[in-house]
Parts: sequence; C-alpha cells; structure tokens
Amino acid sequence: MRVYEFTVRPVAPFQFTPHLDRFTLAGRPTPFIWLTRGKLLRLAVKAGDGFVAADAVFRGEPWSPAVQLRVHADDAGRAREARDVFAEMVRASFDYKEFMDAVRGMDERLHGLVSRYPGLRPGRCMSLYAALIDSVVKQRIALPVALRLYSRLVEKYGARVRVGDTTYYWHPLPDRLVEARVEELRGLGLTRVKARAVREIALAEAEKRLPSIDEAAESPEQVVRELTRLYGVGPWTAQLAVAMVSRGFPLGPTRDLAVARGLATVLNLGKEEAKTLARRLLEHLPGLGGLVLYLAAYEYEESKRRRRRRIQDPSPDPASPETGYTASSRKAHSP
Repeated sequence: MRVYEFTVRPVAPFQFTPHLDRFTLAGRPTPFIWLTRGKLLRLAVKAGDGFVAADAVFRGEPWSPAVQLRVHADDAGRAREARDVFAEMVRASFDYKEFMDAVRGMDERLHGLVSRYPGLRPGRCMSLYAALIDSVVKQRIALPVALRLYSRLVEKYGARVRVGDTTYYWHPLPDRLVEARVEELRGLGLTRVKARAVREIALAEAEKRLPSIDEAAESPEQVVRELTRLYGVGPWTAQLAVAMVSRGFPLGPTRDLAVARGLATVLNLGKEEAKTLARRLLEHLPGLGGLVLYLAAYEYEESKRRRRRRIQDPSPDPASPETGYTASSRKAHSP
C-alpha cells in the first residue's frame, strides 16, 4: 500500500471544521475521527468496490482554504477516486459568494445572516442509506447522546480500514445491521423503534430498494415521499436525509424548531410565519434554500450559546462558530 498526497482547494470562502467540531466526538468514530487540535480528520472513503484510508488536514479557513489529503491506497486510480469523493463530501466546489448574491436579491436581512458566517456549510453524505441511519439515530435526543450512540454503532458494525496501528471508519454496514437482533441494538442504547428502523433501512439497502443519489437529485420531493414508507422515517427525517446527500441545497427540515426560531429572530416573525417562510425559501431559492435553513438553525443555536456565555461571564468575548441542525432541536418532531 502506498501513500498518495493531494491538495484540495475549496472555493473561498469555505468553512467546514465548525461542522466537524459540532457533529463528532473527540477521538471517537462518528463515523469519522476528528482531532480538533491538529484539524485532522481520519476517515475511510469508498473507492471502487471497497474503502481506502485518508487523512485530511484543514488550513486557511475561511478565505484561503486548503486541505492536505493523504490517501493510503493500492494504486493511484483508487487514490484519485477517494480524493474526488472527499471533495464532494466537503462541498469544495460550492461557490458561497454566488449564494450570498442570490440571497441579497431576496432579502437584506437574510443576506446579513449568510454574510455573518462566510463559507459555512454542512458536509455531504455520499450514501442515502447512511444519511437515513444517521438521521434516525439522532431523532428526539440531545446531540451528545446521539453521537455516543452512533459511535457505538460504528465501532460494532461499521466499515474499517487498518493502516499500521490506526483504524479508519465508515458508517455501519447494511449487511451487519441486518444480521443484528433488535435486542442487541437496544443494548447499545437505541430505543426499540429506532433499532427496528435501522434494521429495516439496512434491509432496504441490502435489497437495493432505496432510491439512488441521482434519483434524489432529480426528484427530491418524490424521494422524500418514498422514504416515508419506511418504518420510523417521517417527513422531517426524510427531508434531512435527502438534504444530506444532495449536491446542492434543494431541501431542508422545514419543520425544524431551530430553523423556525432562527428565521423568526432574523426576520422578526412569528413562529407560524417563520415555518411558512421556510417552505417558501426552498421554492424561491432553488438549490440554495436548504443552506439558508441550515444557517438559520445555526444562528439560533449560536445565539443560545452566546447567551449562556454572557450569563457565565458577562465580559465581552467574540463568538466562535458552531454548526446548524442539532439533534436537540429535533426532539419535538416524531419520526
């Protein structure tokens, strides 16, 4: 096995590490391992019929971004494929400046929101199956708890690649989840409903019944309706899963409490008006509206963090980035 080195240069402005800070556990596979101090991400990447190991170091966010990527692979072709998949995962080609211009033409207050966090975006999941498993596990519980649960699933059922003494992970594999008993999954901390849901999603993937990413891109609303036929998957969960795999941002969880509260704060709206606006944003900003929803939820969670810090320490302190949708904001929504 050889090491291939690449430099991925995202379109500036670009911020991705706040997403990793929020949605991973230090040193634990969730499903990837994020080492905050060195801004190092360790992950298994799908390439060909299997997985390869990759180390990614992030530098220069948001205005001079570069990611140093080291791929451990048997040949250069698989290494290049892993590089390309990684670039899609961090949405390296997304032009945030064009997004800002599109929002400016709609509402200056929303433009102020998206300008406040230059380049911030969620990661892209390269598997609808994995996006569904992730979303179901995180339903209705606080994010730290959800991450611990997901880490246990990854450690027991996830794909892994060993390089020397280091292990690189991917999401739980469908064939392993299908073979798991409901009680076995409950032993990891899942409820009975979630245990059954992840097994049935895994079975649908193993039997090739889940829509493809291309189908989700062509008809996102239709795919959302199709996914809600799965046990434990409601409209909110299906919307989020499709949003996670989309190349752009055509969808978002319009009924998310943090989204509604963020929009209500930014635009001085009532809660019901904010929910209506969330749906309209997806219509009036095709392919981009979902990112506005993400940033609205981000703003809401960031404002809560600022309030907590002011209570703990009333002296001025600049805010640091966190990330958008949170499991805690989901708890009012059933699957």
